[in-house]
Amino acid sequence: DQYLSRAIATAGLRDTSSLAAFFAVEPALVERALRFLDTIGHLRRDGSILGLTDIGLRSVADGHRYVLKEDHQILYFDGFTGSPLPKSHYAGAVWLEEPALTLDGRTRFQAVAGSGLFQIDAVAELSRRADREDFNLPGALTSVQPLELGNAWLPAYVVECVSGLLTFVKAIDTADPYLAKLVAPYLSDALAAEKPVDDVQVWRDWLAGKGYRDVEPRRLPNRVLRASLPAEAFGTRMKWWQLGSFETREHTFLQLWCDDQATRLSAVLARAASAVSRRGVRDVEGVERRLAELSKQLAVAVPSFEDLRAYARAESDDVLQAMLDSMTRL
Repeated sequence: DQYLSRAIATAGLRDTSSLAAFFAVEPALVERALRFLDTIGHLRRDGSILGLTDIGLRSVADGHRYVLKEDHQILYFDGFTGSPLPKSHYAGAVWLEEPALTLDGRTRFQAVAGSGLFQIDAVAELSRRADREDFNLPGALTSVQPLELGNAWLPAYVVECVSGLLTFVKAIDTADPYLAKLVAPYLSDALAAEKPVDDVQVWRDWLAGKGYRDVEPRRLPNRVLRASLPAEAFGTRMKWWQLGSFETREHTFLQLWCDDQATRLSAVLARAASAVSRRGVRDVEGVERRLAELSKQLAVAVPSFEDLRAYARAESDDVLQAMLDSMTRL
């Protein structure tokens, strides 16, 4: 059937008898192959004259047999402007069927109302765009039709800064400028109506509940609240990964810190070791990059790969030692 398709497309052989004569086969054999091409949507007939459909021509041009089939694809359009969301907001994103979510730290997500109804022709408009694949609509899909409509909610953290809004979602590792620009016009009234929160008192109470009544949150020049805990707090009551990270509570956040540089270095090694154990990094270069990232975050000199191997020996972590040793043999 591939040879027949090429003959029809490139050699100008447009009827059964011409094809049979060219390939020196029985017309019945050619007709059987043509019926197959007809079945998969590659062939069109105008009486006895044969031609290829668009998908048939694409198959010849690309050297692949494309077959039409029905497929389902989820597409998200924002509830403010009705525009399609970028593909970056699909893989790894968390979408909720109801606008309700409360986390362990009593952080409650507030639903933000959209601007109106979904425009049904938005799908057709997207299908005509040259950049449709950037919005999760594969170019191979044709005759795109919406089958089912529903609402979904995307949990996001919105941080109000002096210079504007920062927005964070699970699917993206850093701040999401696309979403921040999208929601900013619709959040001004909601943010203005928020009840003021005494963030320092919120974290005083939290620290007291953890047994650190003498630790006072302090505000850094960039206005971030930081609490410096004693060195013995980490690796015991507090996990190593919490050093340098942020706790959230009642729409505020606090960075946990330790003024002891040796403790921060221990946290770098412990967190890098954890990344190796989870196979988040798989080679020496990856380990060194992770050590550099963590060291920058925790403001310490960058330890070496050999320092991490020494840490594994000191912790008697045979599994970690074996994983690090295997990296040096690659």
